[in-house]
Amino acid sequence: MKYCIDQPGSLGDILFSIKIAEELAKKGEVYWYIAPCFWESGVSRIKVSDNVHLGPDVPRYVSGAETIKLTDLTERHDPDLMVKKYDVAGVDWEDWVDYLKYDRDLETEKELKEFLGIEDGDRYILMNQIYGSNQIHLGVKRDLPKDYPGKIIEMQVFNESTIFDWCGIFENAEEIHTVDTSIQYVIESLDINAKLVVHPRHYNTPPIVSKLFKKPWEWINHDRDTWRKLAPQEAE
Repeated sequence: MKYCIDQPGSLGDILFSIKIAEELAKKGEVYWYIAPCFWESGVSRIKVSDNVHLGPDVPRYVSGAETIKLTDLTERHDPDLMVKKYDVAGVDWEDWVDYLKYDRDLETEKELKEFLGIEDGDRYILMNQIYGSNQIHLGVKRDLPKDYPGKIIEMQVFNESTIFDWCGIFENAEEIHTVDTSIQYVIESLDINAKLVVHPRHYNTPPIVSKLFKKPWEWINHDRDTWRKLAPQEAE
């Protein structure tokens, strides 16, 4: 058997769906085209079985292959939208994080810490207010603790660092405050004790995404008018 995975979502959707590829690979060859921006953001680090072919050079369609078209986020009223990716493939989703394996580069992690001015033993909160194509969720920065005695570290682009180069910083943060985005999927794969606070990018995001995570994420829920002011560029 041959399978082509058609995944219309972004980086978080890819990380969440790796198990689908691994399960299909038990029955045949799996081909999964990954857009260059996501490949360079970290997907190139993901470890998969020999039968799983990932990357920007992988064909979108292969002769004789069955196309597995995963659902996307165009119907946000459906609280089961994300888990339906797995329904399409006939795969159970609940242990998805056990299949998310990746290589870490301790040297690039160290370089990123140095760029951000983090020294061993520093107390810090990690803040990420950016999502999508450089949209900003204004609620993340607004709601940071006002009397925190340590550093506030803001996620930003550094050289060619990937999402996985932030792992060491995730692991040593006292608190992580973020808009809901792909870093949540990486954090789920790590052994961390940070307080986890997340602001939904869409007004109706929590019912769709919160069920995917087992760590104690604190979702900040706003009324519709407040949410619109904090995420003015985002569709509901």
